[in-house]
Amino acid sequence: MLYVILSAALVLIDQITKILTVKNIPFEDSINVISGVLSLTYIKNTGAAWGIFAGARYFFIIFTAVVLVVLSYIIIKKRTSNKIFNFSISLIYAGAIGNFIDRIFRNGGVVDMIKLDFINYPVFNFADCCVVVGAILICIYIIFFYDKDKSKAGEDRLKTDGEQDNG
Repeated sequence: MLYVILSAALVLIDQITKILTVKNIPFEDSINVISGVLSLTYIKNTGAAWGIFAGARYFFIIFTAVVLVVLSYIIIKKRTSNKIFNFSISLIYAGAIGNFIDRIFRNGGVVDMIKLDFINYPVFNFADCCVVVGAILICIYIIFFYDKDKSKAGEDRLKTDGEQDNG
């Protein structure tokens, strides 16, 4: 339940930042936050990362809906005791919902506003940050913890099966 609340809070933060951006920054205009480092630039992205597949609104809506169903299944049925795994799924889930809301209610365009001025990098939003951090944490989980969790689950299953046979 904690991770569902976390996801909801992250979606709320994402949507608030997008509402504030749309209300306070003219489209395609920028506000300098930290000179040479960070600015807020309001754009709409109708594609995926780096604007690829621009205009494929319905593809992204269907794809995201499928991802959300899979993530919901993982949250409900495949939850583990590993906090990194659960936290990463919550981040990815929140990011997917945040951008899904935009694709449905903002004419297919996702509101982006975070611009790193010190490198040539696409403008992004809070939901994108959630997805990227969640994906990095999933990789960390797979590399360092998945085998341990898998073998522990096998041991627990053997103990449970053994108890049933003796009972």
